[in-house]
Order: sequence, then C-alpha cells, then structure tokens
Amino acid sequence: MKYFKNTELAKLYNVSEKSIRNWIDAAQAGKLDLQLYETKGKFFVANTTKNASLIEEHAAKGKKFKNTRGFRTISPSPEFYETYTQEQILDVISNLTAYHEIPTVYTYADGGAKYWDDYAKRLVNESTPNLLRGTMELLKDTAGYVDRLLEGYEKVNVVDLGPGNGLPIRSTLERLLKTGKLNRYIAIDGSKEMLHILEQNIKEWFGGAVPFEGHVRNFSYERFHDLFTYDEVDTQGNMPVNLVFLLGSTLSNFRAPHIALQTINSSIGRNDLLLYAGYLDTPKTRRYFDYSSRPNEKYRSELILSFLGLDESLYTVQQTFDEKRRARQIGILPRIDLAIKFVLANGERIVELHKDERILIWRHWHKNAVELIDQFDQNDFEIVQATKSPDDQYVLVTSKIKAGLDT
Repeated sequence: MKYFKNTELAKLYNVSEKSIRNWIDAAQAGKLDLQLYETKGKFFVANTTKNASLIEEHAAKGKKFKNTRGFRTISPSPEFYETYTQEQILDVISNLTAYHEIPTVYTYADGGAKYWDDYAKRLVNESTPNLLRGTMELLKDTAGYVDRLLEGYEKVNVVDLGPGNGLPIRSTLERLLKTGKLNRYIAIDGSKEMLHILEQNIKEWFGGAVPFEGHVRNFSYERFHDLFTYDEVDTQGNMPVNLVFLLGSTLSNFRAPHIALQTINSSIGRNDLLLYAGYLDTPKTRRYFDYSSRPNEKYRSELILSFLGLDESLYTVQQTFDEKRRARQIGILPRIDLAIKFVLANGERIVELHKDERILIWRHWHKNAVELIDQFDQNDFEIVQATKSPDDQYVLVTSKIKAGLDT
C-alpha cells in the first residue's frame, strides 16, 4: 500500500480524521516534515517508515493536549467506583482504548443484574420460541443421554459458567439431587450482583438441599480448576466428574471466543463434560435485538453508560448486523468529542471518545452448526453430541477435552 486513507489512519492511531487533515495541510505548507502521496488531485499520508515515527509522535502529542481543544470532559459517577474493582475499571479502560468496546460482563453489575433477571423471567413465560425456552427444552431432550455418560460416577459437580438467574440449570439440579448424585453446585460469574440473585433463587427452589457456591471470576480468561482440585474421591477411587454448563449463547458475546474456550479447556479434566447452548445463524436470529424486560425499556448496557457519565443526550444507539464479520452488534455513536476522566489509586487516566466513532456495547458472533462444531474442535474439544431445536434456531453441544490434553 502506497498511502493511508484518512479513515485508516484515524482507526490505526485512535485520532480524529480532522487531525489527519490538519497534518496534511501542515505538510503542504512546509510546517510538518510528513511525506505525502498525491492521487487524482488529493493528498494522503504516504506509507513510509519515516512517516510512521512522525505520526506516532504527533498522535501522542494530540492525546496529551486534546482535552483543551474542544473535547468535553466527563467523569464516572461515584456508583461506578463503588460497583467495580480497580482491576475491572482498568479492564474497562483497556477495552475502551484498544478495542472501542465495553465488555458485556460489566453490564450485569448493579441494576444490570436485576434487569437480566426480569428479562429471563419474561422469556420463560412467553409462548413464542426464544433462546431460554429453547435451551431448557434441549436440556430436557438430551438429559437421558447425559445421564448415561455419568453412569460410572457416584458424584457430580455442576459448574455453571455465566449462570444468570439459574432458570436453565434448575431441572438438571433437580434430577441429580433426586438420584443422589449431586455433589456441589459451583456458579462462576463476573457479577457479584448476578450471583446474589442466583443464590436467592437456589435457596427458594431447594432450601438447603443444594449448597450454593458463588465465585466472582471472569472465566473468559481466568482459569477455575482450583475450585474443585481438592474434591474427595468416591468409593471407587474416582474424583467427582464435573458437568460444566455454558448456556445463553454467552460464548458468542466475547470479543475472542477462542480464548474463553481455551481457558475452559485448561480448567477441566479428561472425563468432564461441557454443555454449550446458543443461537444458530439464521435470517431470524440475525434480526433479533429484543433484550428488554419490558417494551420500550432501555437496553441493559445503557446502565453502565450512565455510570461512566455518558448522558443519553451525548450519543445515539446503533443496532446493526455486520455482514462481513457475521455479527449482531449494538453500539453508541458519540454526538461530540468526549474525554472520560478516570480517577485511580495511582493517578488519573483519560479515555477519548471521538464523535461518530462507534463504541461497541454488545455483540453476538453468528455461526452455523458446522462452524460451531469446528470452533470447538479447533480449541481441543471432542464433540460427544450436538442437538438442534426443531425450528433450527438453537443448538446444544456436548463435548469433552481431547484425549492427551488433560491438565
């Protein structure tokens, strides 16, 4: 490539297109030693090694002084600092800066957890097909086969990754409790508020028969093998087998699903089972953006936006299906240039949001059944069973780690 388009440079160096046009004007006036490339009467920044170092230098200067030149500075609310840990705040800053997105896991904090609970209750009571009802039906349909896979084990741990309010897993816990096989119920989620709602539901459904173990952990990159390393062996000398659930199409919400799968793979043993449920790529699911617990209610991710100091008047919401990347996406477009000032234990951090440059607040990668199975295969899982719903909208995949790869 002989030159950069202004949009390409803006994205590459996280600067505005206006800044790039100013650099080109300065270079034409002899005020900036930047090599240009002319085509059809228009000037662009040439793709040269010399230009690269100059661009990095000017981009850094622009970031240092930009807030005094037209950016509106906003600050997160006190609730933001009360809700998230320093590690989580740094992760929000990192993702906003590097990827222009807010990880979905942080939208379940505070009121976001109650929002999801209400949404799930709405889905379970609907008469029309949806992911929650489809998942529950698929789990029921495949229960007999899963039980046969567990026949050689006296005790079973249920490990629930991103459990929500527990509605999909309830029937499995009831079945294992009835047969006397349930050893532990271990719920892992990035939101302590979501875990609190789940704990209340478990107590309501089972009393003290199912002791609740909730762990705040981001399983998309944090391993969790330590949570059951010291389980006692059964009468046959076997450790309890782990029945791991990843439901709600959670995997497809991550920026890098392969990292999450590799993390799960390195956290479980050779005999453990992973059950994943999610959407399949169909014209119907590509159009699906209904995530409100009630009609005309705000989307869940908008709660964290208010925590960040982003008033509704400062952005517009955009819902799209990206044909090239095959992903449903919800993002916001700032109406003006913004700078969010974070106050941390070791000082301040400034994150800039440019006008009309999208910040992603939710995504869902779309795959058909073959692609989904291939995704598990490429990340060292062996497919044991895959079952589609009768309407071909949803799938339940049961898998184990490939032999010889147990950690």
